[in-house]
Amino acid sequence: MPEEKHEEVVPTGKPHDGHEAEEALNDPKAVQNAEEARHGEEIVDSDLPPKQRAKKLRKLSDEELIALAEEAKKADHWLDVARRSQAEFDNAVKRIKREQQDDLKYAAASLVRDLLPVLDNLGRALQTSAQSKDFDALHQGVSMTSKLFIDTLAQRGITPIETEGKTFDPAVHEALMTANNPDLDDNVITMELERGWKMLDRVLRASKVQVNKKS
Repeated sequence: MPEEKHEEVVPTGKPHDGHEAEEALNDPKAVQNAEEARHGEEIVDSDLPPKQRAKKLRKLSDEELIALAEEAKKADHWLDVARRSQAEFDNAVKRIKREQQDDLKYAAASLVRDLLPVLDNLGRALQTSAQSKDFDALHQGVSMTSKLFIDTLAQRGITPIETEGKTFDPAVHEALMTANNPDLDDNVITMELERGWKMLDRVLRASKVQVNKKS
């Protein structure tokens, strides 16, 4: 699957100050200008035909026209602020998404790196078995490799599920066979057929087991 590319949106305009609106509300002149502009805004926003709106606008005083023009500039300013804020938000979302994709892509890299020594040990055991008839040494080498593998998984929170002598638990065990041992209670696991594994509290693979049934 081709890797998705994200182009960041470049915010434009001057940096904005979050206190501008509050300062404007405390400025008597700004309040007066807003009141003078309100009449003109009502005309502009009305449902009147264009010619009638133009006629009414021509009747406005110079102060009202100036105030209306200033309000229009402020509207453009806040529109620019909104656009830049949206651009910054879009860039943040794209950056987070890109980082999440990288995390998923390389999630197994660290575990694989830790397992490479296990592969090295297996290679040495195979090389030794080809040059020697000492099967005890081969068994010892494979046993050490198996222990290294299990220890490496345990460091990642991956551990085998306990079975023999334990009570059957359908959440972590899968019964493939039954036994009839009168000395054991019902549902006691008598044999592990395939080892199960869990990662912390999540089952990766249920253990396949033989379970005791008296009846």
